[in-house]
Amino acid sequence: MAEGNQANARQAGFAGVTRKTLERLALPGDHRELVVAEVTYPPGGVAPLHRHPVGGVVFIVEGTAESAYGDEAPRQYRAGETLQDRADVPHTLFRNCDPERPLRFLTIYALEPGRAYTMEP
Repeated sequence: MAEGNQANARQAGFAGVTRKTLERLALPGDHRELVVAEVTYPPGGVAPLHRHPVGGVVFIVEGTAESAYGDEAPRQYRAGETLQDRADVPHTLFRNCDPERPLRFLTIYALEPGRAYTMEP
């Protein structure tokens, strides 16, 4: 998925993560599309260091996530809560806090079609 304008940036991810695009909506008068994706992390799953090319909103559907950007202190987010992904700031921590159950969340962002949302730093 890391193609086109992002030839030098590879999509970040790890084994056990599933991602399903629920909605894609072309934005009138814009070259981007609004994307709603459902992401599931395995029990105890921890994302590698990564970044996002644009900001986005994360809505925790099930479980508890822990997240931090740059050198900030980690914060936990529970089902029903939201957090914001930050553009081009290293996402230094994102993990499923539960060692026994999956973490499920929605990610909502606007981005050019074909461009990766989660990339290596």
